[in-house]
Amino acid sequence: MSHYFWQILFFQLFIGSINNIALAAPSTIDILIDDFSASQTSTRTDSEKGAINAIVLQSAEGKLTATIPQGQDWGGLWFGLNHPVWENLPINFSGILPQEILSTYQSRIVKIKVAVLESTTGRILGLELKDGQVIRWNQDIVLSGNTQNIEIQLPVLTNINHLAVILKQANPGDKVVLDRIALEATNPTSDTATAAFVWSYGMLLNNWNPQSGLVRDKSRDPSGTFDAIQATGGLAAATVVAMQMGIITRESAEHIVNTISNTLLTRVPKLHGLWPHWVKSAPDGSIVIVPGTEWSSIDTSIAALCILIAQQALGLDTTAIERFIREIDWANLVLPGGISHGYDENSNILSAKWDSFGGESWIVGIMYASATKKIAPVAYPLPPTFNGCGFIDHLAWLVMPPPSVDHWGVNWPNYLKTAVNTQLSYYLIHYPNSCFAKLGLIGLSAAEVPDPPIVEPPQVYQAFGVGGRGVPANDGHLLLGTPVVVPHLSAMIASDAPIEAVRTWDWLINNGLITPLNNVESLMFPDDTKCSEVVYNHLKGSWNLTLQTLGLGLHLAKRNHLVPILYKASQENEFLQNGYKILALCKMCLSSQSGWRRAIIQ
Repeated sequence: MSHYFWQILFFQLFIGSINNIALAAPSTIDILIDDFSASQTSTRTDSEKGAINAIVLQSAEGKLTATIPQGQDWGGLWFGLNHPVWENLPINFSGILPQEILSTYQSRIVKIKVAVLESTTGRILGLELKDGQVIRWNQDIVLSGNTQNIEIQLPVLTNINHLAVILKQANPGDKVVLDRIALEATNPTSDTATAAFVWSYGMLLNNWNPQSGLVRDKSRDPSGTFDAIQATGGLAAATVVAMQMGIITRESAEHIVNTISNTLLTRVPKLHGLWPHWVKSAPDGSIVIVPGTEWSSIDTSIAALCILIAQQALGLDTTAIERFIREIDWANLVLPGGISHGYDENSNILSAKWDSFGGESWIVGIMYASATKKIAPVAYPLPPTFNGCGFIDHLAWLVMPPPSVDHWGVNWPNYLKTAVNTQLSYYLIHYPNSCFAKLGLIGLSAAEVPDPPIVEPPQVYQAFGVGGRGVPANDGHLLLGTPVVVPHLSAMIASDAPIEAVRTWDWLINNGLITPLNNVESLMFPDDTKCSEVVYNHLKGSWNLTLQTLGLGLHLAKRNHLVPILYKASQENEFLQNGYKILALCKMCLSSQSGWRRAIIQ
């Protein structure tokens, strides 16, 4: 037997030996504002930061030197806590997650922590927590000239949107060297999987604008400049899961889902029935397509499917969304071998098509089948997927159950088991001495690279994956010199590999990378002999937050022996069943709750 076989067997036995050890999140957590080792334009909470009063800033080796310039006697830095600071959307320090999330799961900010490496002796370091221009709390500290670990207990505070750190009573050339700034928060949720779900959902919901009804593509994007249609629909589905988990009330869930569906159905423009991939607000207040982007069949299908299932789960009227799906000009989208990706901004049909096996083709296919009672052409309907990106394997099965065997003869339970095992064993086989293999961290899927400034702009977003029909594996090594892990994939497979997946999230939480206000898009270890030195991208991107929220929610439902609410709703909606029965050969068309419960637990 091969050397790799024994490594995989050892890993599985090791994981099995800790199966009964409860994975727990700490009772207090540090929310990292900045460690000065990443982008100089955003904080670790994916907000903005900048200089005050022309102070000179130099960043190197994970530290920031702030020096008073000539002609000044003070200067400092400001750090946004939530979205672009000019939007003035504060964080409630007494309940830092969105207000819809119940108090049982809310964290409270209790301390501010500033690590100073060196300074000009005797100068004053002022700390201010502000809501707009109003100072809600401030305190001055005398600098010692040496290393200082400043920790200050905070009073009960509410709305804060940025932190200011100011060097006062200084002379030109005086300086302070900062290593780290963080906020300590209480954590009422000790269970790792529950904490990961609540925080992921909270960050996704925080990217939603309840006035427009749309979700910004990234936390750092101003609302109304680059809003994501697929993530907006995905939030509706995630909200229903949050309701089932007892994170929000039914009243809140209905309000969110109704607001989203009303916006998409009545305000977002359509071309031949398709919504754009991304939209923005025009000067007159209307919603328009973002220039240079497409009218998208997959993003329309994802959003419509999620809204349909969310409405069904809540017992809301699904007539309008079903009519919307029927009225898509499906005939115009059918190309030889697949459904077109949609239209460019000039209304020209795109030649690229959904012609390969995977979750994206399945979602477009079920929308087509539900509307037309026909099967869309798929040139390559059998495994593998085109590029091996992990999310493509599992995307459709976040909101509906996989069939035993589909129209093309794919045995989905067997395929998904193989896909999960490929992800679990990837680093053990290909990089057995890597930190990922040593720590048991898993997941290759599409994401931004861990350190965007080191690559060219077109290379920032990568289709990381294990390899597929059209391309070889892309684990980041060729581009970055070291492989990467993308956490949302471990969340997506958590219901199939709960021990391994949750252990990844346990490591992320206990190492401070994931908190109620911090996310990880991707990570890497530049030196596999130093597994405590991680480089990571702190992007709070709404689509990947959607994937990890839905994946963790599915895991929690199955772990708690609940019928997943989206699965149940997908099978109870007659319109959707028309398509599902065609594509799934009715292998999972179960009507009774007892049948559902048996199927899900099995």
